[in-house]
Amino acid sequence: MANELHEGKPRIGWLFDGNPDTADIAVMLEDTGKAIQLTVPLQGMTASRDVYRRWWSAGISFGDDPDKTKYDYKPPRVLMMDDNLGPVVLVGCRATGYSQSLSSGNGQIVANYAVLGGRIPNYERIHGMRTEVTAWNVWTGLSAMKVEPRLNGSRVESVKMTLEGSEEINLSRSLNLKMKSRWRTNKSRGKFKADEGVHIITQVTRAREWEEHLKLHGALVDLVAISAWRKFGFSSIEVCRADDPERVMSGRSIHERWSPVATHKIIRDEYSWKKDPRFLFPYSEVGSHGIGRWLKLRQHYGLATGPMLGILRSDNPWSNSSVVQSGIALENLAYLIDTLKNGGAHLDGRKQMKFNTGLDVILQDMDGVPLDDVEGWKTRANATYMGLKHPDRPTPDSLVLLNTLRENLLVLRFWVAQQIGVKGSTLKDRLGDDPLAHAFELID
Repeated sequence: MANELHEGKPRIGWLFDGNPDTADIAVMLEDTGKAIQLTVPLQGMTASRDVYRRWWSAGISFGDDPDKTKYDYKPPRVLMMDDNLGPVVLVGCRATGYSQSLSSGNGQIVANYAVLGGRIPNYERIHGMRTEVTAWNVWTGLSAMKVEPRLNGSRVESVKMTLEGSEEINLSRSLNLKMKSRWRTNKSRGKFKADEGVHIITQVTRAREWEEHLKLHGALVDLVAISAWRKFGFSSIEVCRADDPERVMSGRSIHERWSPVATHKIIRDEYSWKKDPRFLFPYSEVGSHGIGRWLKLRQHYGLATGPMLGILRSDNPWSNSSVVQSGIALENLAYLIDTLKNGGAHLDGRKQMKFNTGLDVILQDMDGVPLDDVEGWKTRANATYMGLKHPDRPTPDSLVLLNTLRENLLVLRFWVAQQIGVKGSTLKDRLGDDPLAHAFELID
């Protein structure tokens, strides 16, 4: 059986906390569906020698340790568990709830990440991370598979399949961000299965925090989500430590170990589609240079891209609050363009800018817009934003609100695409297939 962690299937194993003075105890590890949780058995309130109980006793005084220097009163940030499926390193551990009687009890520990197969406790920082995002595979078109059918007239006589990983494509110097196609095969009686994908990889010689790696991987998910205007997430995540390689029985290292990770700290790709998504802007015009521009864009224009992505991730993306968020994104974008590119030429004496003036600043920074009625959009964008923000302003009807939100988002996405190297003409050609292309209409 594989070293995996599935929701609703707890694992029982031995706990290793890194302290040679604590006794070995059996614990239960499970994915609750909301958290990676470790359950630790406790001996009860009367068992003063149970050092594990103290992890849940931060506010309690103990006569044998009044200064709280002899024992630990919270769990280590990294714990290890081992069972018949293999070792698991738990990273980012913290004590949560517990229950206890005079004679027994248990306490719960929640971990940010479970490294399945890690064999050392050093995973609080990592040297490498590689992820897969199904939509990224489709968007980039990077493939390890080449299929050549041999025809006899209209009949296929044979098929030749070649699987070969591509060269690594460098995307950014930040943590050596790159991507590479990968493939694997499985042959059973009467069947041959080939699976391919694209790894997004960050890998450095000096170990970094998990969040540093995830920030870059998440940025690529955000970019492909903006292009398709659909929610996407990670289909897999693996990490490596340079000091925890794969080894043979003699102890000799043979190659780096990439261990799968179970976590609830990232958005998983739980969305399926019958047809491939339609993308507003193609990877062929973005390329690795455009990826670098996108990473810089997020740094300098995060106050605009953040609210836009917040709308996409929202449980109710067509709400009035999303309309306000789109107005905030436009307002922030205009201010940032004017201060970063125009020297603040359109700011008044209080370093502020009227909303309509800001819309003109955005439009002037674009090579082609997704709207036929630009002046009408400006009027609607102002009326909806101000109408929802201020109680003394009239609020447009729901149909106007929905269509204005749609137009606001198109303008924001067109601007992003052009900043990373996509031609305005390309965007206009592809607009007809976009999910935001067509206006909402009343149904009689």
